Amino acid sequence: MTTSGQLERTQQAQVRTHDFSTPRAAPVSPDRPFRPVQLARIDEALTLASADTGLLFSVYVGPLGPEPRVRAEELFGKLAVRHPAPVLLALSPAERRLEIVTGGVSARRIPNRVAALAALTMRASFTSGDLTGGIVGGLRQLADAAGSI
Repeated sequence: MTTSGQLERTQQAQVRTHDFSTPRAAPVSPDRPFRPVQLARIDEALTLASADTGLLFSVYVGPLGPEPRVRAEELFGKLAVRHPAPVLLALSPAERRLEIVTGGVSARRIPNRVAALAALTMRASFTSGDLTGGIVGGLRQLADAAGSI
């Protein structure tokens, strides 16, 4: 049997535990598809891929419009002005589009067949609802194919 004193202490402990619990993160919204921890994972993968290969890896997540490839190549062009060997992963979850763009040095180090295989791997993750995992996995796969500097 439980005494009233024990019951009261149990209830107080439950209240204290509840008071110090961590609130859940706000749900992901269309204008902010990633939580801070997911952004950190993507940033780490970008940093490692770029540092290991000497290529400039970049990820764009947002609308690509009616001509996704053209828009992705425009974005790639802006990167190419800043770096001689960029790699762009452009994806629009709302439009269900993914474009991987390479050129010059990066195209020689990451053949089209490798980019296509990375795209298939990424799409598999996206289909299961793992946007972050798909991006991180794709970056790793492309960086592995490009090799170290």
